[in-house]
Amino acid sequence: MSLAKALRRALSRTADVLWDLALVTQSVTVETMDQDEVVDALGKTDLLVLLDGPDGAVGIASVDRQVMTGVIEVQTIQQVTQMPVEDDRILTQTDAAMLAPLLDGALGRLADTLTEHPLHSQLVGYRFGAMIEDSRAAGLLLDAAGYRSFRADIDLALGRRRGVLTLFLPERKPKRSTPGVVQGAGPHEERLSRVPARLDAALARITLPLSKAEALKPGDLLNLPPDALSKVEVMAGRGHLVACGRLGQLNGLRAVRLTWPAGNAAISSAADPAGAVSVGLPKVEKTASFNGTQQDAKAGLPALTDTPVSDADASEDLPDLPPMDFEAGSADFDFSDLGGEFGDVGNAQPMEALPEIDNSEGFASASMDFDFDET
Repeated sequence: MSLAKALRRALSRTADVLWDLALVTQSVTVETMDQDEVVDALGKTDLLVLLDGPDGAVGIASVDRQVMTGVIEVQTIQQVTQMPVEDDRILTQTDAAMLAPLLDGALGRLADTLTEHPLHSQLVGYRFGAMIEDSRAAGLLLDAAGYRSFRADIDLALGRRRGVLTLFLPERKPKRSTPGVVQGAGPHEERLSRVPARLDAALARITLPLSKAEALKPGDLLNLPPDALSKVEVMAGRGHLVACGRLGQLNGLRAVRLTWPAGNAAISSAADPAGAVSVGLPKVEKTASFNGTQQDAKAGLPALTDTPVSDADASEDLPDLPPMDFEAGSADFDFSDLGGEFGDVGNAQPMEALPEIDNSEGFASASMDFDFDET
């Protein structure tokens, strides 16, 4: 709902509830002004009322004498007349007090109607304060850099009196949220909570030639890195990295335990008492290959527990390597192409004896004998 429509309804409803008065707002004009423009917009013969706002904010209501007289008449003689208004009459505090019910009711209903409006914080909390003598005194009370004016052309009692009521409310900066303080629910929280948010869990990234990628078909095996289970990336939107985690299973379903960032600890504890956050993954029909061992993508997943996975545990599933026979393999080497004195291994001569090492510096030494048998 617009500001103009909300103000029209607030004024009409307040007058009808309080005095059964037919108040029709012909038009509403909303403008932004500075301090000098507010002072110039105040009528010389209008009734000026101070509006007390939250946190010391000060607003002003300017009511011309036609509207003021009609509101006073309906409260005193129960009807609105067409008697001429004395423009030179000195206004009193009693005149201002007679306008208090209309101002308080209209301001309260205006704020209640615009609860989801961006300017709701600028309108809430204002009430009748006191009468201001003239525009000069009103100018001394203005302390905000900018003001928003609401000028309403009012028709009372089917046109018996017509006048203008203007509200000047200061522009206020929104309060900064205090760290650690939980803020209240926003105006669109319920709708936004129903918006689906998709998270994709990337197990690993594999580089393949284009020819092999185009030839992939259901049932093919892909070689994944050994640490693929512990380096799952959780992404949102168009590949935006949100967190990292470890893939496992929880209550028979695939799940990802978040390990990064550390600030997700509060989310984990709220989602599951054990601290596990389950992320639903699409059903995998293909099989995956870990270190050459074929296993089902779900059945082979470890259960997510609070115990960290050590290097010893990660190596338990690795296959044992067969022992290597160096003697049998040495027969396959051919030294005939080495050239020089190594070309004829059968005619090799024994090496000369090495000189003795001087052990005067105190280093430990031991004699070594080399014996090369002729073959």
